[in-house]
Amino acid sequence: MNCIIYTKPYTLLDLKSWKTVSAPLLNNASEKNQTATVNNTMSCNSSGCQSNCHKSDDQLSGSPPPPLPPLAAANNSNNLCLKCKTNSPITPGSLSGDEARFCADCFRSNIYGKFRLAVTSHAMISPSDNVLVAFSGGPSSRVALQFVHGLQDRAQKNFEASKDKSLAVFGVGVAFIDESAAYPVSSDKVDGAIQDIRSVVSNLAPPTKQLHVFPIENIYATDSSDGKDRLTKLLDAVNDATGKEDLLLHLRMLALQKVASQNGYNRLVLGSCASRIACHVLAATVKGQGYSLSADIQYVDARWEIPVVLPLHDCTSQELNLLCHLDGFVIQTFSYFIQDSLLCFNFFAIDV
Repeated sequence: MNCIIYTKPYTLLDLKSWKTVSAPLLNNASEKNQTATVNNTMSCNSSGCQSNCHKSDDQLSGSPPPPLPPLAAANNSNNLCLKCKTNSPITPGSLSGDEARFCADCFRSNIYGKFRLAVTSHAMISPSDNVLVAFSGGPSSRVALQFVHGLQDRAQKNFEASKDKSLAVFGVGVAFIDESAAYPVSSDKVDGAIQDIRSVVSNLAPPTKQLHVFPIENIYATDSSDGKDRLTKLLDAVNDATGKEDLLLHLRMLALQKVASQNGYNRLVLGSCASRIACHVLAATVKGQGYSLSADIQYVDARWEIPVVLPLHDCTSQELNLLCHLDGFVIQTFSYFIQDSLLCFNFFAIDV
C-alpha cells in the first residue's frame, strides 16, 4: 500500500512568528561571545597578577603564531632562488626578470641551457664537424669559446668511455683577426694582446685547440707591408664613418672565411648575442638594409661558403658579462680591434 504524506507550507505569518521567538535567543548568544572575547584579551597591566588575565587563550595554550598572509609569504620567497628554492639569488642591478632571481649555479645552467638548446635545435655542431670559433677577447666570444670547449670535452669523455670507440669528437680551432693595421696602435700592445689570447686558448685543453692569428691586411695580399698600404688606401677612400665601419666588418668576415676554408673548417662560430643582434637590427634599418636583415639575424647563416652559426643568439650581453664575472674569465678589451658605432654605444648605454 502506498502512503502519501502532505506537508503544510510555511506562511508569511509563521515566518514572522519564528523570527519574533528566535531573535532574543540569537542576541543573547552574540552578547555572550563578545563578553568572552573581551575577557580573554583584556589586560589588567599588573606585574603581580597571578590570574594571567593579561594573556590571551592562544598565548596560554602555547599554540604557534598564525601563518603569514600570502603577500608576506611571497616576499620571503623572493629571497630564495627561483629555480632551486635553496640558495640566495644573485640579484644584480643590470638584470631584470626571472634571471635576476637565480642563484649562481642555476644562472650558469640557465645560460648554458640556452646555448645547448640553440646548438641542438638548429643542428649547429655535429660529431663530424670541424668548428672554428671567432675570438675577439670580449665577453661574448669568451663565453662562446668556453661553452664550445665544454661540448668538446664531454664528447671526448664519451669517446674514451665507449668500448668500440665509434663516437666521433668534433674538432675546434680558434681564430683571432688582427685589425691593428686599421688603427694607430703600438706593436708592443698588439704582441701583448696576442700573447694573452694564446694563454686563454692553451688553458682550454685537452683537447688541444689550434690558434690562428690572421692579420686583416692579408686578405688580398701575402706581403704584410704591401697589404697594410693597400688597406690604408682603401680605408682613406671612405670618408663616411658608418661606411668605414661596414667595410671593416665585411673584411673581418672575409678574413674569418679565408682562415676557415684554408684550414679545413666547415663551421664558423660567432659570439653574437641578442643585444648585438638588436643593435644590428637598428643600424641596418636606419641604413636601408632591410632586404638582407632577415638572413642576418638567423641562428645559421648559410649564405657564406662556410656556414656561420650563432649559438648565443638568445643570451643578452648583461647575462654574458655577469657569467664572466662569476666564473672569473679574463676579458680582453681591444679598443683598437673592436670599434662600435655611435648607435651601438647609445643602445648599450640605455640598455644597461
